[in-house]
Amino acid sequence: PALAAGLIVAGGAALMALRPPDAGAAGPLATEAVNDHLRLLVSTHPLDVPSTENHEVKPWFAGRVDFAPTVPAGGEGVELLGGALGYFLDRKAAVVSYGLRRHRLTLIAFPAGGLEWPAPDADAGGVPATAAERRGYRVLLWRQGELGYALVSDVAAPDFRAAAARLAPATRGVAGP
Repeated sequence: PALAAGLIVAGGAALMALRPPDAGAAGPLATEAVNDHLRLLVSTHPLDVPSTENHEVKPWFAGRVDFAPTVPAGGEGVELLGGALGYFLDRKAAVVSYGLRRHRLTLIAFPAGGLEWPAPDADAGGVPATAAERRGYRVLLWRQGELGYALVSDVAAPDFRAAAARLAPATRGVAGP
């Protein structure tokens, strides 16, 4: 019996070691954020409201989602490209697209109620967030009240951190750096 118990414990430890990184609470949220970003990249009609003006994009979401998403203006090389209606897991989402040189950044706003939310392990311009990486894409997740936000891109880590430090505080009504 002691040998069998030891084998069970060793087998369980081996399975835990094989578990992919970031497979905790951020796992499903980060995976969904990357999938949504990729859908936007390959879409033939990625933006429902193409505009570089957040005062055009934000009001477009009125009546299309049951919440008022913040649409940060961008800046410092991060250019607002427009917005679209999307889905995040099982709920409607506001999807906002940004450009940074030849890369795209996707900011997804969605109702966060009922979701298992990961503990913060990163800082985005003073906003507690959770960082993850999936299939070569960086993901940053944070909450603002009842809304969850996910930022996704394949830009280099320093550029991603700088963009996140600009966009995340704006979702809290505070200007980024």
